Amino acid sequence: MIMKFLQKVPAGLMLVPLLIGAVIHTLFPQALEIGGLTTAAFSNAGAATCMGLQLFCLGTTLQLKDMPAVLKRGGTLLLSKFLIGAILGIVVGKVFGQAGFWGLTALSIVAGVTNSNGSLYLSLVKTYGDEADAATVALLALNDGPFFTLLALGASGMASIPMMSLVAVIVPMILGMIGNVDKSMMKFFAPMADILIPFVGLTLGAGINLKDVVKGGPQGILLGLITVFVGGFFTLFFDRLICKQPGYAA
Repeated sequence: MIMKFLQKVPAGLMLVPLLIGAVIHTLFPQALEIGGLTTAAFSNAGAATCMGLQLFCLGTTLQLKDMPAVLKRGGTLLLSKFLIGAILGIVVGKVFGQAGFWGLTALSIVAGVTNSNGSLYLSLVKTYGDEADAATVALLALNDGPFFTLLALGASGMASIPMMSLVAVIVPMILGMIGNVDKSMMKFFAPMADILIPFVGLTLGAGINLKDVVKGGPQGILLGLITVFVGGFFTLFFDRLICKQPGYAA
C-alpha cells in the first residue's frame, strides 16, 4: 500500500521521505541527533554518504561505449543549466553589487539556478523518461554539490575555483566505472542506486527547517520562479534543439 502511494506521487520515492525528514527536523530537531547509527544513517549527516554511494552505484552502469550518448545528452542539460545560472548571477552581481536584486544576491541566484538534485532527477526519469535519460544521471550528479556554483562565482571573480570539489564528486563515479569491468558487479550494484533514493531524500530533508522556507518569503518564491521558468526554459530549449528530445529530462 505504501509503495503504491509513493509510485503515484511524481518522484514520490524522493519527495515523500524528504518531506518526512523536513517535518521531523522542524518539529523535533533533536530526534535524529541521538548519535550512533541513527544519526549516521538518518540525519543530515548521512546525506553525503548516501549520495556518494549512489554515485558509485550509478557509475557501475556507465560503460565507455555509452559515454558519447551520455555526454551529449547529460552535457547539454548540465551546461545549459550552468550557463544560464552563471550569466544571471554574474549580471546581478555586477549591476546590483553584494546587496543583490530585491534581496536576491548573486550567490543565491547562482546556487538556485545552477544546482539540481540527481536523486530527484533519477526518480522522475524512471517514470517519464527513457533509459538514455536515466543513464545521464551519473553525469548530472556532478551538479548536486557546490562545485558549479563556486565555478560560476570563480568566473566572476567572487570566489576561487575549487578543483578538489570536482575531484571529490567524480571519484565515487570513477570507482563505480572501474567496478563495471566485471558484469556481475554491475548487475549487483546497479539496482542499489534506486534503493538509495528514499535515504537520500530523508537525509536531505533532515537538514531542512520548514520555518526557514516560510521565512524565505517573496524572495524565496521569486528565486523558485526564476529557477523553474528561466532556468527550466533554457534547459528545455537546448534539450530539444541539440538532443532532439521532447524535454522530459529538462
